[in-house]
Amino acid sequence: MKYVGVDACKCGWMAAIMDKTGVRCEVFPEFAGIWDAHSDIQRLFVDIPVGLAAEGDRGADMEARRFLPPGFKSSIFNTPVRKALYARTNAEAKSINQELTGKSLSEQSLGISKKIREVDRWLQAHQKEQGKVFESHPEICFIHCAGGPLSYGKKDFLGTLERMKIVRKFVKSAEDLLVSVRERYTRTNVAADDILDAMVLAVVAKECDGRPSFFPAGVEEPPQDETGLPMAVWYHDFSNPR
Repeated sequence: MKYVGVDACKCGWMAAIMDKTGVRCEVFPEFAGIWDAHSDIQRLFVDIPVGLAAEGDRGADMEARRFLPPGFKSSIFNTPVRKALYARTNAEAKSINQELTGKSLSEQSLGISKKIREVDRWLQAHQKEQGKVFESHPEICFIHCAGGPLSYGKKDFLGTLERMKIVRKFVKSAEDLLVSVRERYTRTNVAADDILDAMVLAVVAKECDGRPSFFPAGVEEPPQDETGLPMAVWYHDFSNPR
């Protein structure tokens, strides 16, 4: 069985794969390639919106943003509503989102729309695998792994060291893995935070033991979008395992 953490990067998708043999990091130009290479995935945590609202804001985004400390909240972008995601142009997407949510879309949200569409299309075409794919957020996972808020942003040098220290508690080879990816890809194509984010997502995919927590909290099951996909941000509460 494999537990996979996936983060979007400039040249595609950064994936950290954990199984009984250890951990390895691989880069895939397309999300589908991860599944083509690893058909025996048990759980995959990915830092990309999955379930898409028809109108209004996703409760998952609002609660996840509230959970993050000041200075980190902006790492959660507004998720486009489904109709806006499949608009023909950015201008049309912004207009549709404004109409259906009362908010336009930031350049960051527009910038990841292609990745959101890629994952959404794959999930719609592979319904049997939908239960293995969990939307997550690395900063939330790092906080739970560390047992408290982090001190530095992920783009800071000290932030890289801070996150490496956290990941190393679970992945002893984390530093070697980061160096190995860096030797194969430029920093423009795969940043250090992409690698660390993928690793912490893989850690949580494994450690949650099939019982992850999620935002929005306080409900037995997360709300679903019109296609049946959960609109949730999943994580593992290490201090309160189920």
